[in-house]
Amino acid sequence: MKSFRSPIRIVTLVFALLCAPWALHAAADFPFQTSDLPADPAIHWGKLDNGLRYALLHNTEPKGRISVRLAIKAGSVYEHENQLGLAHFLEHLAFNGSQHFPAANVIEFFQKLGMDFGGDTNASTGFDRTIYQLELPDTKPETVRESLTFFADVAGGLLLDPKEIEKERGIILSEKRARDSVGLRTFVAEMDFLVPDTRFPHRLPIGTEEVIRTANRDRFVEFYNAWYRPERMVLVLVGDFDPAVLEPVVKEIFSPLTARAPALPEPRLGTVTPTGTVEARLHTELEAGGTTVALQTIVPYAFEPDTAANRLKYLPRSLALSMLNRRLSILAKQEGAPFLGGIVGVTEQYNLFRNASIELNCRPDQWAAALAVADQELRRALEYGFQPAELAEAVAAMRNNLEQAVRTAPTRRSSALAHDLAGDLIDQNVSTHPAAEQAIFLPALAAVTPEDCVAALRTVWSEAPGRKLFVSGNLALPDPVPAITGAYAASLKTPVKPGEQLADAAFAYTHFGSAGKVTSQTEVPDLGATLIQFANGVRLNLKATDFEAGRIRISVRLGGGTLTMPMDRPGVALLANVAFTAGGLGRHSADDLQRILAGKTVGLAFGAQADAFAFAATTNRDDLLLQLQLFCAFITDPGYRPESIRQVQKAAEQLYLRLAHTPDGPLQLEIAPLLAGGDPRFGLPPKDVMLSRSLDELRAWLTPQFAHGPIEIAIVGDLAPEATIAAVAQTFGALPDRQPKPAYTEARHLQPPATALTRNYSIESDIPKALVRLYWPATDGRDVHLARRLRLLSDIFGDRLRVEIREKMGGTYSPNAGADLSDTYPGYGWLIADATVAPAEAGTIAEAIKKVSAALYTGGVTEEELVRARQPLLTALRESSRTNGYWLGAVLAAAQEYPQRLDWSRTRYSDIESVTAAELTTLAKQYYDPAKPSEFTIVPVPAKAAAPAAPTPP
Repeated sequence: MKSFRSPIRIVTLVFALLCAPWALHAAADFPFQTSDLPADPAIHWGKLDNGLRYALLHNTEPKGRISVRLAIKAGSVYEHENQLGLAHFLEHLAFNGSQHFPAANVIEFFQKLGMDFGGDTNASTGFDRTIYQLELPDTKPETVRESLTFFADVAGGLLLDPKEIEKERGIILSEKRARDSVGLRTFVAEMDFLVPDTRFPHRLPIGTEEVIRTANRDRFVEFYNAWYRPERMVLVLVGDFDPAVLEPVVKEIFSPLTARAPALPEPRLGTVTPTGTVEARLHTELEAGGTTVALQTIVPYAFEPDTAANRLKYLPRSLALSMLNRRLSILAKQEGAPFLGGIVGVTEQYNLFRNASIELNCRPDQWAAALAVADQELRRALEYGFQPAELAEAVAAMRNNLEQAVRTAPTRRSSALAHDLAGDLIDQNVSTHPAAEQAIFLPALAAVTPEDCVAALRTVWSEAPGRKLFVSGNLALPDPVPAITGAYAASLKTPVKPGEQLADAAFAYTHFGSAGKVTSQTEVPDLGATLIQFANGVRLNLKATDFEAGRIRISVRLGGGTLTMPMDRPGVALLANVAFTAGGLGRHSADDLQRILAGKTVGLAFGAQADAFAFAATTNRDDLLLQLQLFCAFITDPGYRPESIRQVQKAAEQLYLRLAHTPDGPLQLEIAPLLAGGDPRFGLPPKDVMLSRSLDELRAWLTPQFAHGPIEIAIVGDLAPEATIAAVAQTFGALPDRQPKPAYTEARHLQPPATALTRNYSIESDIPKALVRLYWPATDGRDVHLARRLRLLSDIFGDRLRVEIREKMGGTYSPNAGADLSDTYPGYGWLIADATVAPAEAGTIAEAIKKVSAALYTGGVTEEELVRARQPLLTALRESSRTNGYWLGAVLAAAQEYPQRLDWSRTRYSDIESVTAAELTTLAKQYYDPAKPSEFTIVPVPAKAAAPAAPTPP
């Protein structure tokens, strides 16, 4: 709900930390009752006699649906030593049997209602909270009542059947295996370095293998009864309903809840000692793609109530962090910069500590130079502050964010509102409306000065006299602590100077010639769309909607995409995807553009798709013309600046290092091109080939396509049709004539393997997880009637894999199945299934997948399976029909190139409703032939030890 928050460090998982007892900070029922901040007036608040609090909010997007959250103020930090992992385990058991929902059909029950497992029904466990979520498919009284009854069962009616506990152990262990990663291991090491005297390095929600394997029912009951108490619970409902109608239902269902055991005191989680000296630690993960250096401070922090004064107190600091992050972004692109990217942030971590950090990502041989950059850029800001131009940019961006939040508030999504509202209540924040936030911050933004910002930055970095230096990644040093502290000491001896003064600039691309003339305009009244052609051949498709207030989405398709890629230049498409926009324009660098366009709602995404080059952005009515000018500027005068290729090469080095140690390596480097008959447009080329690509090659490929290639634009959202047409006429309509799109018949031809393949790959990794993936040859997606049925069939196959391999075998946490049917290459498509498994079980799981497919092949689909697969899909179709993303991407982006897509949108719901089990059984017999899948297994082998690197002088 609260759109303005202090920046959060993204390098690690969020520390959900507690120190003082929660009850000490919760004297009032709701945070707004003791704050000067106004709560969103549309929220209806309530508290039951048993202590359970609830919040009800009427919201109309998506129409006819309700988002429900049950949040429990208890997570892994509440566990005893013999309960490590049980908070998360208990979350799983909530779907394995309760007073009103037998274990055998909880998931199936919600599927029949139209709710997707994992999407509409899910839960999560953190250090200090557990949150259950339901996205109701409709607002029928029986749907609401059944769903709330399930949540009441979660709160106080779980059976915790020993047989279900035994069955779930393998699933939890599979999840633990699936989540094991370089990032997670580094996170734990960093926690141990930053807050060693707390419980958190040993309280990951996933728990320990010993407890997962051996905990008996009594341990679960002990945790459940101690912490699943009504006064620790928050119920949130947001959606298309009348709170006055649902409140009595909430009271009826949840009032009978009572505590089942005496209340326990809040856990005392340790102490945080301010950083007093320079401390260093190296955490080596040779499988990481790069090395990260972090310069940090840690100080204790105590709870602060959410008030206007406290929000405003941190505003100058947030602006300072924004300006310093911009400096790091600019520096990273300079020639010879010893780092790929960086981030600086300050966070207050759940009433326990404040962490200030500046972190840079680099090659392992550049760690000392990167550490010097972190130190010196921080000192440069602390000593010399910021320029007015820097502050103006940061203020403009924040002001625009506040304004956009107000504009879009009427059509916020219920799921996001429910998530934020539950979090606010757990965190004791006031749930304010965007208009209230704008009223608080706009006057302060008008008055803030560069001096205010540097003062705030100095305050936070002077709270502790010392520094913590954490270096992690693919770096090994023979004697790391003196090497790291020595490099830092050497950097401190280097004096810093003020940065160069910034020059003002104006956007240079506002005129592209005489406005184009509309030569045809066709209305499609049943779809609310308009199809237009200009004299120069540019096509425009419009749809005005009320789905997202204050927001317009734009898609531009140009030329032939990778159908035109030079086959002797593998990797040039990836270069286009990464380097094109980073190269800026002829008259503005990418960094110049960010400053020039600050405060405007414009953007630019670009990619070389299979059959077109695609631009995309989100804007509003005020900035629509500017957004279109930006598109045309990149089409007519792309910069191809050298900083873009430098960033690509740095990123590619890290990418290929990661690929050598993860299943994505064989998937991208070997399997994808293999399944496409060796076509270089699929997958990734070898590293040396990728690094040999150049901006000259990219320019040679894109220039003719951009000069005369066909253009089709789709604009959907809160738009004024006539003004939109006029803006397109001034920009795209003024471009040189467009040529018709060729058929590209030869380029569309692929030669996939004629027979099934079996390949085994190994990757160097100490992380014990393997991947099994099977591909059944299918067809393309151009026959939408067939494609819809194949995708529905693959959903049924995936649900069978869930039951057999996850639920019965415990062999994998999340087996997957899907259909990849090409819209570009005739006849090309695959039905896919995969699972992440223990390496020793790879063969067993592969056989189990084939056994499930063989049963589908021989026995077909049941009516009950069809209902459970179809109902969530119909729910998703209903919801998507009121999203701009659906109309833009699936219908209008290429509606004139592929006019059949208009009919597809008309028939999709009725067509899915008409699918029969007999149809799917026939398709299963045709496509899930046990003799046809290609099978790929990727297993880890021990990584080779690396020789320690000598410290690089700054």
